[in-house]
Formats: sequence, C-alpha cells, structure tokens
Amino acid sequence: MSRATSCSFLALSFVLFTVVASSAHLRTDRNWAAVQVPIGVDGIRDVQMDGDISEWDNVPSVFWVTHEDLIETVTGTQGDPDPSNLAERIIFGWSPVTNILYFMEERFDDFFYGTIENNFDTVEVTLDFDHSGDAIFQNVQSADLDPERWEGALSQNYRYTLHQENHMWLWGGAPWAGVEPYSGAKWSFEGDINGGAGTLFMEMWFTPFDDLPTSSTGIDDEDVIVHTMQAGEIMGIGFAVQDDDNGAEGSYNGYWTNSGDTEIYFKATAMVDYVLLPFDESIWVAGEDVGTAVESDSWGDIKASFSR
Repeated sequence: MSRATSCSFLALSFVLFTVVASSAHLRTDRNWAAVQVPIGVDGIRDVQMDGDISEWDNVPSVFWVTHEDLIETVTGTQGDPDPSNLAERIIFGWSPVTNILYFMEERFDDFFYGTIENNFDTVEVTLDFDHSGDAIFQNVQSADLDPERWEGALSQNYRYTLHQENHMWLWGGAPWAGVEPYSGAKWSFEGDINGGAGTLFMEMWFTPFDDLPTSSTGIDDEDVIVHTMQAGEIMGIGFAVQDDDNGAEGSYNGYWTNSGDTEIYFKATAMVDYVLLPFDESIWVAGEDVGTAVESDSWGDIKASFSR
C-alpha cells in the first residue's frame, strides 16, 4: 500500500470512527467517502469540471467505487461484474470553498450509446444532504403530497443525458437547478460513441439543497434552502449505473446500484451514507502543468490487468 493510500485510509477510518453515522441508509459492509477536492491550493492543480479527469489520477483506490462494488438489481442478465462488458471508476468529491459536490466517472463500455436518442447509458445520482428526505421523494402524490411543492424537494435525482442540449437532467425539483451554474455535466470520450466500444470521462457537479421546492424560480426564492457542507458530515448518496447494449430500444441490460436497492431513484432510504472528508493534499496532482502521475494501484494499471 502506498504512503498516500495508507494516510488516506487512516484519515477515513478516523472520521468514520468519530462521527455518528445515520442508521437509515444501506451497505454498511463498506466505507463510503467523498474526498475534499483542491480549489485554490498553492502547488496543487484545481479540480475543474471540463471532462478532463487527470486531476483525480492520484486519488487512492480506497476512495473509488468500481464495478466490483455495484449490485445489479433489475435484469439479472449480466451476472457478476464483467470488465470486458462494463468497467467503472467513480469518485465523489466536495469543496468548502465552492460548496459544491463533485462526481467523476471513468467508464469503459463495450457498447456505448450516449448520444443516441432513447438510450439508457447513463448514471442516475440521488442526493440527500441532510437526511431529510422521506422514503418517497419522487412521485410524491402517491403519499398525498403536493408535487408542485415536494417533488424532488428534500432529495434530488440527477443524471447525464448526452443526447440532449442540456447534458444534465434533474428529475422533479425546480428546472433552474438542473442547469449551470447550479449543476452540470462535462465530458469527453475515446472510441466509438455511437454504438461501439469506448471510454467515457465524465465530470458532474451539484449544488447542495436541503429544500428545493418544485415551484421555486431561482436560488433567491425564500423557500429554497442551500446546505452548507462541512468536513465530517454524513450525507446520503445513491446511484445507478445503467448499461444499455441495445441502443435506441428504450431499455437497459444492466442496472448496477451502489446500495443494492432498485428503488434508489425515488426513495431516500435506499441511499448509502457518505462521509465528507477533510483535505489531504497528498492525494492530488501537484503543479499547474505537471504530467499525470499514475500510482501502482491506479485505474490505468488495473484496466491493463483486465487483459492479462
């Protein structure tokens, strides 16, 4: 284990030991953590949302979520994770400087249809920053709640939609919060993006809301409550990696969740608990123009081992 990985693991263990965790969320079989990203730190490259994920290269694997950590809950057709079919590296980050939650994904897919209409190649991310979300935070009329007020208000559901003009989509909630500067998606792709094999490099960002009334019209709305993130906090994060091997047929072949609960898309109780970690400059890329430094446990090395 590298020194950076060891120090980071100890920091993670300390935070998890000293913070009282929520008992509402799933997958206590492993630790989940969002690393604090560098913004304005001398000698360290800022994390920037531009589809270039090289700033994340030195983040140790203890903070990754890969295909090995995910549970397929719908189709039952893809069995155990097969990196020749779908290979994932996902990291969450946050910053007290920007008060933004960040998401990074590197995805190898043997059939990727991200720019074709009616496809399901995406990652759906659900967020509950203060654990205020009820079991139902979408389709709230089924719980006799007014959707004009409560649909996506206490927890939010986002995904990237590369075939649409706005590459970020917010389900429910106020439409203004699903566009820049409050949220967004920037990406790049290597390979055949229209149905072939390739690798997606995705970065997304999210404004933390404790209350986002559906009918609100802007950040200054009197009922909108923005959450202020702090190191040591525990928040709810759920996500589903959707794998579509059939293109524009409007279906998916794999629905891989981090919590093991299919209903993650509308239930706050189906998320997992993420700790917001303090800053550790040893896990970030130094300098302004320094080339990527790849550790022995890096994603690049692990991907290379798939073919060995």
